[in-house]
Amino acid sequence: MPAFSVVRTLACIALLATALAAHAHGNEDSLQAVQDALVSWSASDFSDHGPRAEKVRNVHVRYAEKDGGERSYMLCGQFLPAGGTGVGWMQFATIKTDPYEQWIGGQAEALCERALPLSAGDDDLSAALQARLGGGPVSIGQP
Repeated sequence: MPAFSVVRTLACIALLATALAAHAHGNEDSLQAVQDALVSWSASDFSDHGPRAEKVRNVHVRYAEKDGGERSYMLCGQFLPAGGTGVGWMQFATIKTDPYEQWIGGQAEALCERALPLSAGDDDLSAALQARLGGGPVSIGQP
């Protein structure tokens, strides 16, 4: 009987590990979909409503915790307005709502400062957003 108990315990552990792996993979897929949507919405908003972004840098997905524990995802970064306006780099935040909102300047900076990074890794999405904006060089880091 003790051998049966050990086998049953090992089988339960294997099932639990499989379920956890499937759940983690599902979360990765859904986070990838959120990331892809945010990049797409951000590029669309710059193109459709302006200001036109010549370059982007420091583009990352971040999140804010809502009261119920739900996460509000946003794409935070900086852009250089096209046309040589002399303004310099400006902050933007594209927030997943219904479907999204895009904020520029001080309000975006405040939102992004309060938000938490999605991962500890350096998942800079500048190249992905720049490609959606029509190519051009990507700036890395601060001046």
